[in-house]
Amino acid sequence: MKRNFLVAITIITIVLIIIVNCGNNIPNHTLELIPFRLNIPHLDLDKYFRRVVCLDISNTGEIIVVDGSGPGILLFNANGEYIKNIADYGSEGYETLSNVISVDTLLAVQTRGLLEFITQQGKPMKRHFIRGRGNVAVALDGSFLINRMYDSRFIGHCLETFDKEGKQINAFRAPRSQQEGTEILDFSFSRITPDNKIVYVPATIDSGFIYDFQGNLLLAKRIKSAVKPYKLEDGSPAPLVEDMYINKDGIFLVRVNKKSSTEGTVYFDLIEQYNFNFKQVASYSFAVPLTMTVLLYDYSPWYHKFAYKDGIFYFVVSQPFEQLLTFQVKK
Repeated sequence: MKRNFLVAITIITIVLIIIVNCGNNIPNHTLELIPFRLNIPHLDLDKYFRRVVCLDISNTGEIIVVDGSGPGILLFNANGEYIKNIADYGSEGYETLSNVISVDTLLAVQTRGLLEFITQQGKPMKRHFIRGRGNVAVALDGSFLINRMYDSRFIGHCLETFDKEGKQINAFRAPRSQQEGTEILDFSFSRITPDNKIVYVPATIDSGFIYDFQGNLLLAKRIKSAVKPYKLEDGSPAPLVEDMYINKDGIFLVRVNKKSSTEGTVYFDLIEQYNFNFKQVASYSFAVPLTMTVLLYDYSPWYHKFAYKDGIFYFVVSQPFEQLLTFQVKK
């Protein structure tokens, strides 16, 4: 009887271990380059852009490429066919473009001190004046968030929320680096989920935070990753992420390859996908590392040049020239 009991306990333990281990297995997919090309109607831009500062995909599949040197807000359909450049519309011809976000049927254009909503034909609909510098994220209902980044050292906080009319909801402080001389770590990624939650991830990428628009902390969680944190020469933490993108499928983080990267060029070969509780659900690996050049610009230190929609990853890479590459899971 005792022996049978021990055997039963052993079997149950083994089954539980198998179940737990299976539940913790995170699928790792290999990405392959797929043939896709933007039909750019200018000979000198046939293979490359000059300085891409933003990339996004609309809910109907249009590809939006923002060239800060143009300036250009270039629209392409889902097949890569050129639609038009709408950068001649709006304030000052958009000479100081920071980013453009697709919001339902409108585009939210951020320039120096201004957030302007326009149609995809370029007709201005609404504008908000935003003081100082900061990176803007916009919700589907038109409310928006400003991540003040470096300015937070002067105004005491780094996140500001506003309703769709531009009235401030709250200003609050999120976790930041406190080490003197590590200003680059003060940079963080912040985007908005489809249900109007704020996702905030410091550049050290060891933790993630979710807030509501009133500034209430809803979730704070350590992020476990195959990429381990590493230190700079002085022992301080170093940034481990180049970009973050959010849509209905979750949170996507592009991870830096620390061994290959330099101060001016970031190499990456891994994307991690998380749900909205910061539980990792998948990872995606490149056969050969890609690059994104870090451009330290006054109003947007790192550029968002990555998007995901319907199983396809879109990247604007910077070496040997600025071009759009697309990837899908290898079959």
